[in-house]
Amino acid sequence: MPTVHSIQHLRALAALGVVAAHLEIYLQRLGQNVPWPHFLSYGVDLFFVISGFIMWVTTAGKPVTPSAFIAKRLMRIVPLYWAVTAFALIVLLTNRSLMPAGSLDWSHVVASFLFVPAVHPVNGDLQPLVTAGWTLNYEMFFYALFALALFLPERLRLGAVLAMLTVSVALGAMKPSPTSAFAFYSNNILLEFGFGLIVGVAFTRSLALPAMHGLLAMALGFSGWVAGSEFFGLVEPRALIVGVPAALIILGALILEQNAMAPKNRLLHLLGDASYSIYLTHGVVLSAFTRFWMKLAPGALASSVALFAIAGFVVASVAGLLIYWLFEKPAAQFFARSAKDKAQQAKRLSFAMRAP
Repeated sequence: MPTVHSIQHLRALAALGVVAAHLEIYLQRLGQNVPWPHFLSYGVDLFFVISGFIMWVTTAGKPVTPSAFIAKRLMRIVPLYWAVTAFALIVLLTNRSLMPAGSLDWSHVVASFLFVPAVHPVNGDLQPLVTAGWTLNYEMFFYALFALALFLPERLRLGAVLAMLTVSVALGAMKPSPTSAFAFYSNNILLEFGFGLIVGVAFTRSLALPAMHGLLAMALGFSGWVAGSEFFGLVEPRALIVGVPAALIILGALILEQNAMAPKNRLLHLLGDASYSIYLTHGVVLSAFTRFWMKLAPGALASSVALFAIAGFVVASVAGLLIYWLFEKPAAQFFARSAKDKAQQAKRLSFAMRAP
């Protein structure tokens, strides 16, 4: 897949938005209850739409098998997630006081590693040990559905995935228990992956639209995103209230890029590369940072909302970048080399078996 700068930039903004939104949690631990821009937390909806877009664009017109697709997605998602989850487990086993929002429940731990939604032993929600990983449970479910569609001719895939997503969401009409996996996988947020697929189809077909349409789509998307998340955040369906605006933002950005109007910012591009690391580790980083802040910050500074927010935001972002450079990127390169070596060995073996 060629580099799409607007997607990289939006990945960065989505991750940084979630970091900024979650600063409110840690400010509350400092006793600071201040108005906060909650719409930033809906960066996860941008991630879901982007995920659908990327899955379509990276497989369209290519002979991708379901097994190869799943293997590639596992190599992308699992190493960092398992590393962060293992770190959280070690903290629970050695010094539980460092994780006041965590509790050791082995069935929950196993479910967390396996991307199975399970009730968190402390907050009662369907969240894994590393709570940010709830989005990955949805991602894995979407990957499974998309892999099934890869058995079909390409012309049938979009309809098949959209149908499976719609049926899954429609099953929520049966009113399953809110703490069941059935309820989790019938959440309408799943439709956001479908929105991304539709945007991906438009992109691969080189749908040419004037730049003004891109600006209008982004304006409508951002205004709808802010209004929907701030004033209708508790109103369903989330996919309509927040997901559609997220899709409009992405569509608008792509139209602008097709018209050579998208900026090429190296820092945002880098943060887009590191967006998964930033998103997955920011909770751990901010929790540790808050403890240091309470112990080390002078009295006058300790109560400064602006200073804490800026410092926490920078620390979480930089830590995510370092984790990307030191772990996520090397791990991805290692698994890519390993997969390439295995493919070459299989090719050589197949050639040897055909030789007389």
